[in-house]
Amino acid sequence: MAPSTNQPTRSSWQRAALNGLKCRCPNCGRGKLYARYLEPVEHCDVCGEAYGDRYQVGLLLPFIVVTVLGHILVFALLEAARLRINPLLSLAIFIPIVLVVSLLLLPPVKGALIGILWFSQLSDEQR
Repeated sequence: MAPSTNQPTRSSWQRAALNGLKCRCPNCGRGKLYARYLEPVEHCDVCGEAYGDRYQVGLLLPFIVVTVLGHILVFALLEAARLRINPLLSLAIFIPIVLVVSLLLLPPVKGALIGILWFSQLSDEQR
């Protein structure tokens, strides 16, 4: 039986997550995933796949970002303590870095989560 032409081709969840990490459409990998900072487009300009509010990542997004940043920050603070850097100087350095890196991590991580949800066909339309 030939696959239906209206169904998206779902090759692998790794490909969908990688396309999402690049902030691209998990289906085709060419269209933009976001209209603005963290707001997904309604439809992909290239393949027409619908996103909008279909795939909600909820609290998993900040959990992943905080976990990744927490591991990096603990290592950096331990190294700063080992090198006997003034704690106030450490705070003055690390707080802006953590803010910027967390804001930079949010779109690709959300894209990867949307890609995994898209591949698994876990949309909010089923509620």
